[in-house]
Amino acid sequence: MRLIQEHQGDFLRLINEPAEGGEGNILGQLAEAMPQAVQVTPEEREAIERLEAMGFDRATVLQVFFACNKNEELAANYLLDHMHDFQD
Repeated sequence: MRLIQEHQGDFLRLINEPAEGGEGNILGQLAEAMPQAVQVTPEEREAIERLEAMGFDRATVLQVFFACNKNEELAANYLLDHMHDFQD
């Protein structure tokens, strides 16, 4: 921690510059490599399962459910209104 504080400029440059052989900065690459986990209540899990039962894949359901602030009815309406956007 002391070294980072003493060399803040160098540290910031290091984490913001593209990594060798890759794109983006090192923090962005770490974020992409790390799995994301979100805790949901049993009620939210049931809502997610009901939305999946409507025929939408889990990734789409999760994205829409959380974008709709965990509002199941709003998420269902969005999924149904935009179902053509989610089909392959």
